[in-house]
Amino acid sequence: MTATTKKFTFAEYLQYNDGTDTQYELVDGELIPMSLGTGKHGGISKFLERSFDDESAKMGQNWTAQKFSVGVRSPRGGRWDTSRIPDVVVLPTQQWEALSNREAVIELNETPPILVVEVVSESTQTTDYRSKRSEYAVLEIPEYWIVDPIQEISRWVGKFISM
Repeated sequence: MTATTKKFTFAEYLQYNDGTDTQYELVDGELIPMSLGTGKHGGISKFLERSFDDESAKMGQNWTAQKFSVGVRSPRGGRWDTSRIPDVVVLPTQQWEALSNREAVIELNETPPILVVEVVSESTQTTDYRSKRSEYAVLEIPEYWIVDPIQEISRWVGKFISM
């Protein structure tokens, strides 16, 4: 016997609530639970969020970094039933404010974020390096960074400063 998985539309995904605090990405119509990640993963994400905000201010840019709170809807297999939640998203403050009264998901017809960052964990390594890279490229996101905890974190912040 083959088990079937219910496919969700994007609208159903936005309304879904299983009564837990679990956060989900939508991939090919399927709900994919997001793990909390390790403390190291969260620490790196928080460091990057703060660093990007600090550097944006120093550069005089009206940008904001948001950690685990902005979805990016992306194409997959010709259907618009995928929405990722990157570890860190950098976008114009005005765009972030425009999301305040609706689901914080950047749609295909909207300006893409300036930068999307994924912090690699063992469970997301293949997805971060392959699937998400392709999806974000199709969306013409100008910068996609993959931060692997093995790498030195200051190297990534230095790259942002030089943008």
